[in-house]
This record gives sequence, structure tokens and C-alpha cells, in this order.
Amino acid sequence: MSLPDRFQPVPKRLLSACVLGMALIAGGCQVRPLYSDPGPVASTSANVSGSVRSKLASVSINEPGDRVTQEVRNNLIFLFGGGAGEPVHPAYTLRISVISQNLSLALIQNADNDKSGQPTAGSIRMTGSYVLTRIADGQVVGKGNRIVTAGYDAPRQRFAAERAVRDANNRAARELAEAVNLNVAQDLSKI
Repeated sequence: MSLPDRFQPVPKRLLSACVLGMALIAGGCQVRPLYSDPGPVASTSANVSGSVRSKLASVSINEPGDRVTQEVRNNLIFLFGGGAGEPVHPAYTLRISVISQNLSLALIQNADNDKSGQPTAGSIRMTGSYVLTRIADGQVVGKGNRIVTAGYDAPRQRFAAERAVRDANNRAARELAEAVNLNVAQDLSKI
């Protein structure tokens, strides 16, 4: 039994041409890290001020009004400066506001002796809004909103339930700071 003509092996020259064409197409792709310094080819007048990493290290963040915003701010300072702390001479200022909502989700523990009706699982929804401004001329460089959630289990003990909510707030603050860090890095890479 033989195969029809359309299933016959492809000639070696055609196969070689296809492989060579794909190699040329793939060679034109460029992948580089977000925080890398642009090389001499990619350098333009907009990138004269330095890399995104050094721009991030020159961002100061407004003072918080509550504990959750303080957690986000602390994480952002660490992410922006790489652990070096706040900049001495900032070039940009970041105004951030954070809203945290505790959402009760479900009554999971439904034992016969538990008649409290209290929810045993919940979720923290944290919304962060930011505005990034250049200090020199007051121009808004970027702004945006990010939303993250963190789930938690609330046991029957009061202190343990309060600690679970606080831990979920801390996790959500860390995730929100990472999301805002990426957005700010993207905004600064466009300058």
C-alpha cells in the first residue's frame, strides 16, 4: 500500500529553505530584560537619563494614612531601591492610595455544634491607585489602578481570625506593591 502523492516526503531543498527562513525570522526577534540598560543601538535621546533601574531608585513615595498603605509603601521602597531605602534626591514622586475591603465568602465549617453562623473563609480585595509625577516640571508620567485579592481561613478563635485577616492584608499589600512596581517600571521605560 502506498501513500497518495500529497503525503510523499518533502524534498530536502524545500525543507532546508524553510528551516533557513524560520532561522532568519527568529533572528530578528529581540528579547531583553525590563531593567537592562539599553545598548548603543537602542539608545535614544529619551533614554539619556539612564536605565529603568536607576529611574526606579529615584522615585519617592507619599506618606501613608493607614497601616495597609504603609505596608504597600514599605514594599515599594524595597522594590524600587533594591533594598537601599528611599532616594536622597528624588527625580519622581509617586502618589499612591490604597483601599482594602474584607469580603466574607462562605460558611465552610458547618458542624452540628457550630451554630454561630460566622463565615469561616474570606477574601481581602485591595485596590491601589497611583500617579507618577516628574518633580522637575510637574508632568504626570504615568497613572493607573491595580486590584489584587488574597484569601484566608478564619478559625473560631477571635485572635486567630484577626491574625488571619492581617496576614491576608500583608500578602495583598506585597502583591499590590509588585504589580505597581511593574506598572511604574513600564511607565518609566517609555520616557
